[in-house]
Amino acid sequence: MILRLPFPDSKLFPNAKNGKSWKVSHAAKVSAREYAYTAAKQAQAGFTDKGGAIPVSIVFCQPDKRRRDLDNMLAAMKSALDGVAEALGVDDKRFRPITIDAGPVDKAGAVLVAVGVEIVQLTGDV
Repeated sequence: MILRLPFPDSKLFPNAKNGKSWKVSHAAKVSAREYAYTAAKQAQAGFTDKGGAIPVSIVFCQPDKRRRDLDNMLAAMKSALDGVAEALGVDDKRFRPITIDAGPVDKAGAVLVAVGVEIVQLTGDV
């Protein structure tokens, strides 16, 4: 199952929080989780739970050429990954290995999340 999710809201990036209250990012977390939940529910037919570990491959297609750390982008995806796990009825601790990579710049920004399969190489438009 492969999902195309929106690029994470800037409020979800750990470095953007700088000690601010949880209230600043709460709405963005809820929105990301709900969007991912809905997308995963719609694509659920492409996923079969075989038990055990569930490989997840994440490719970030940034909306611009700004330099962002992959680990911060992964952290910004926590709420979305929680939504995917909830939609599939699995515990997100089973998401392993998690591979992350940067794909081509996409003006709208996007995150491709492959659950149960691996995105090996991404070229061209997304």
